[in-house]
Amino acid sequence: MEKNRGFTLIELMVTIAILAIIVTLAAPSFGNMMTEQKLNASTRELALAINQAKSQAAMMKTTVALCLNKTNTDNDFTKDECATAVVLPGYAAMSAADKIRTQQNRVISVQIDPQIVVESTSAVGVLFTEIGSATTTPTFSFCQSAKQRTVQVERFGNVTKTSGTC
Repeated sequence: MEKNRGFTLIELMVTIAILAIIVTLAAPSFGNMMTEQKLNASTRELALAINQAKSQAAMMKTTVALCLNKTNTDNDFTKDECATAVVLPGYAAMSAADKIRTQQNRVISVQIDPQIVVESTSAVGVLFTEIGSATTTPTFSFCQSAKQRTVQVERFGNVTKTSGTC
C-alpha cells in the first residue's frame, strides 16, 4: 500500500499562523518605510528645484520664483499665485500673454506628494535674483505620520535638510 504524501491540516494551520504573525510584525515597518520614502522624495524634489531655480536665475540673468504646488492652506497653489506671492518684479502690471510667458520661463512649481502635509506657515516660495541668490531665507516643513523633514534655503541658495517630528 502506498503512503499518501502531502500536508496534514494541522501542519497547514501552523504554517498559516506563523505567516500571519510575520506579516503582522512586518506591516508597521513597511508603513514607516513608505512614509520615510515619501518625505525623502518631497525634500529631494524641493532641493533639486531650488538648485534649478538658482541656476536658471543666474543663467538667464533675471529673477526666478519657486513655490510648492500646495501650501498649508491651499492644496492647489498655481504658478500665477506663486508669482504674486513671492512678488516677481513687474508681474502685477504685465499683460495676460506676458504673465503666461513669465510663468513658463521664470516660475518653478515643485510637485509635492498629495499625502504630505506642508507645515510651513510663512514659507510660500522663494525668489532668486539675477546672480542666483535668494531674496529671503524660507524654511519649508513637510509632515506625515508624526515624521518631519525641513528644508532651509540660505541666502546664497544653499539647502540644509533636517529631520524631526511633527
